[in-house]
Amino acid sequence: MSTVDVGKKNSAPRVLPHYGNLLFHISSVGVMLKGFMALQDMSISKAVEPQFGGFLLYLTIIGLFGSGMVMIFSSISDLLPSVSFVRRLKRSILLFAMPVEIVISSIYWPLVLFRPELMFPPNPVISITPEPSSSPNTDLLFRIPLWMDLSMHAVPGIVLLLDFFLLEPKYRQPASTRGAALLAIIFGTTYSLWIEYASNINGRFPYPFLTVMTLSQRVMMYVISTGLALGAFRFLNWLHR
Repeated sequence: MSTVDVGKKNSAPRVLPHYGNLLFHISSVGVMLKGFMALQDMSISKAVEPQFGGFLLYLTIIGLFGSGMVMIFSSISDLLPSVSFVRRLKRSILLFAMPVEIVISSIYWPLVLFRPELMFPPNPVISITPEPSSSPNTDLLFRIPLWMDLSMHAVPGIVLLLDFFLLEPKYRQPASTRGAALLAIIFGTTYSLWIEYASNINGRFPYPFLTVMTLSQRVMMYVISTGLALGAFRFLNWLHR
């Protein structure tokens, strides 16, 4: 039986009532979508949208899109539990999105808290916002409110982990071995080539910490991040009982 098949042997016991699952999934999508839509009213949109690649240069946005798709297909599966194709599709996207969110959180939060200048480019005009931010510095180009930061850099990973451990069975071979490795390598390589190509057109990388690195250092960063994604997934899948 495929790891993404839905059957008695692989079905995890429901921790929440049927409509409780639906509420959880829809609420998760709403929080993530609200955070992303709020970006449209900030200066970040004016700086990001005109450049080649736009928001798709940012791993955060790609991960947010993947996490949102997981929650959307989860909601559909809650409403149509007999349609096994939707469940299999959801688990396939989860296999991609969960490791990506782990990498995002592992890189983003340490840099934001301890070396924010490596995550955000400097702001020529100091802006003041009445809302608390995850980054205490005021000389940053894109200083977003804390609630927005959490909705895009914390909520996706948290809800995916909750969904995986509480509402889904663990992945079995070959998805947990060859499938996960193949996805990690393909996505890691594709994203690395994508931002290298886009940086040649835009004249800068989407993240300052990549700008200060040499090519060999960036390649090492890409390899380590891909390995981190795969290793984290295998650990979480092993932890899942």
